[in-house]
Amino acid sequence: MCSYLENRLLHWWVSAFFLTITWGVQAQNEPQNQVGSKILIEGKEYFLHVVKQGQGFYSLARQYNVSQKEILQANPELGAGLKSGQVIKIPVIAGRNSSLRDLAQTGNFILHTVEPGQTVFFISRKYDVPIEAIYENNPGSKNKLVTGSIIKVPVSEPEGSHEGQLQSNDDSFILHEVKPGETLYALSKQYHLSVEQIIGYNPALKNGILSRGSLVRLPKITVDTPPQEVASTSGYIEGEEYLYHEIKPGQTLYSIGRIYQVDIQDLKAANGNIDIDKLKPGYLLRVPKQKKEIPVVQQQIPEADLFVEHKVKRKETLFAISRKYNVDIETLKKVNPETDFSGLRKGETLRIPKDAWFSQRITAPIVAKKEVISSEPENPAILAPNISPDSLCINYERLGRAVPIKVALLLPFSLEASAKANLVSKIENKDTIVTERADKIIANQSKVFVEFYEGALLALDSLKKQGISVELSVYDIAPNRQALNRVLQTPALQKADLIIGPARSDDLGPVSEFSLRHKIKMVYPLSNTNPELWKNPYLFQINTPDTLLFDKMANEIVRQASDQNLLVILPAGEDAYANAFMDKFRKKVYFQEFALNKKIKYKEYRMTRADENLNNLRALLDPIGKNYVVIPTNQEATISEIIPALAGVKEKMKAQVTLFGMTEWLRAQSIDPEDMFALNAQIFTFFALDYESEGTRSFISKYRQWYHTEPHAVSPYFQSSSSTSGFSRYGVWGYDVTYYFVYTMAMKGRNFEYCPAPLEMHPLQFNFAFSRVSNWGGFYNQGLFLLRFNPNYKIIRSPVLFNQPMP
Repeated sequence: MCSYLENRLLHWWVSAFFLTITWGVQAQNEPQNQVGSKILIEGKEYFLHVVKQGQGFYSLARQYNVSQKEILQANPELGAGLKSGQVIKIPVIAGRNSSLRDLAQTGNFILHTVEPGQTVFFISRKYDVPIEAIYENNPGSKNKLVTGSIIKVPVSEPEGSHEGQLQSNDDSFILHEVKPGETLYALSKQYHLSVEQIIGYNPALKNGILSRGSLVRLPKITVDTPPQEVASTSGYIEGEEYLYHEIKPGQTLYSIGRIYQVDIQDLKAANGNIDIDKLKPGYLLRVPKQKKEIPVVQQQIPEADLFVEHKVKRKETLFAISRKYNVDIETLKKVNPETDFSGLRKGETLRIPKDAWFSQRITAPIVAKKEVISSEPENPAILAPNISPDSLCINYERLGRAVPIKVALLLPFSLEASAKANLVSKIENKDTIVTERADKIIANQSKVFVEFYEGALLALDSLKKQGISVELSVYDIAPNRQALNRVLQTPALQKADLIIGPARSDDLGPVSEFSLRHKIKMVYPLSNTNPELWKNPYLFQINTPDTLLFDKMANEIVRQASDQNLLVILPAGEDAYANAFMDKFRKKVYFQEFALNKKIKYKEYRMTRADENLNNLRALLDPIGKNYVVIPTNQEATISEIIPALAGVKEKMKAQVTLFGMTEWLRAQSIDPEDMFALNAQIFTFFALDYESEGTRSFISKYRQWYHTEPHAVSPYFQSSSSTSGFSRYGVWGYDVTYYFVYTMAMKGRNFEYCPAPLEMHPLQFNFAFSRVSNWGGFYNQGLFLLRFNPNYKIIRSPVLFNQPMP
């Protein structure tokens, strides 16, 4: 091993102060909405719905197949808007949402309330559906529309939303497409799983929110009895004046009163329209809340008053026992922790909770403070549908302060190759003499990864100065799979908090499987080939394939070009990249024109012979207004042919042109930077240094001091970037990746991905913004920059913002 590497490829210890946040899935006591449960109020049927954070009238209308106007009519007090946690009434309308079957079909239509002056043509363009489809679903709509009437607008399924279009690679799972109104509790009953199990298979659902059309991965489990018959204990919705209890089969007014410790006469008075002798399972019952919050004096209740004993019979199953006592399976497991339920034996004694046991857990928030409910829900019915993300970001472990963050760096350093590169052979007196170089070098195949490591060390030094404690272990996983397998068998690696690596896609599978098995966060830093992204919820992809960001790129272009001349120049030949981009881009343009009523002068032009290109570009460009031009390809031959022609036409016409370029353009050596400045080019890129920032200048100075070489981004603009170049190509990369993930984990804890508030930190060359690729998959970086080449020869780096409004 050469001395240059010996100084760096050892375990690096950085001591300082430590902050951590463990992920505790705590059930915040927000109300549970049971879709399908109804209540009678003054002779009219309603669903009761608990408003979730960020929920609006449009999503509620879609969920329950009613119009926004009908919701407002049922709740006139909502004129000021919706508030999280608010309990509102949703009218039950025969034929539209009066049964679960009706609710299951709500996703097929949008209910549009006709406003003055609107026509069928306008509605068809607004929702991008054929006019005939509206006529077919709304008899009489060929005549003049009546203001205030409701039109059913058929909605096609979102692209890629069908279960059959995206199946799991693992045959032991199925993919369930979320329907309007479905909850985690509903899925738990349908598939005979606990809510906790569903979240375990789909980590993105820890906040309890299901999005219509998203896919949920569920294990294939065969049960003897249809899962929809699984019984469960009582759930409730909490309003301002009442608790709304969902009536279960066999329950009486007396038993419900016992659960909530409410006098039966008070229950009768609160439910004047209910026949107390014929309580309907599935309907909701009003339970009066106590007017004052009285401190609870916990009394020791005898075991015999809390539980009844049950002796297991021959061949009796846990499912059968749960049905017999109307207690869900998860609750039985919790109150019998010593029992091995995988092999239930005849004669075993189980404790079955009685009403008094449940009342201990349900009445606490009624007579005392809301947050008194047990931190672990006793059954899926009580699990909050929208757990506050902030509650999951609590610093329990002091990670980064009292306990170091254990970081493992797995890179193919190829130490043997560098060792050989530092051996010099010469012949003296017919003998071959091997000596070591006086000035050590690094093998070309190792250089990229050593640079990355050097940047990581600088990041750890910066973190140390902020008092963050890190324990770094560095593993060489080259030159073959055997080396990687030996590393993955290291016991210390199983205790890592964060794995950075590997670098090559060939090594990704085993490391990802290790990360998944041991639930360790894993950062895949360099390659953009990542088949594991859809399988591993602990995986973070830094270098994202363009295809995942086409929608965001298209949105930014259309946003800037609103009300202007927008021209797309397509390659002459077949180009898969251009085709995929244009599929997203055209939809974005049409949506702006028809749904948002934006005026865009949109044109497409496919390249042909050079002389024709010149003449056609002159005709297509507006000599007076602004022209936004998009060339959606990374093929250097196409780029180098059309850009000079466009620059020449622009100069001759004196036209105003803004050119949009794709992510690989900065590596195209045939592009003349002069043309980029002349065309006011804006090039999408994942990484770019801001040489004017204090952070960049400080990093460059420190890198020079430590390593005596120049740090740059992956490559200078429009120049080659070979491994023999005289500057560091990946030092900044290693710095950003290491600093971002270690700092984020120190500030927010092991489960930082669920903490919504952004940190006040600014990576040097990245615009990190991670999004989960699916409910069960990992995260990809969707942070983009636009590198703007202004005519005054200044290059400005600006982040592409999310959901930026149209002008």
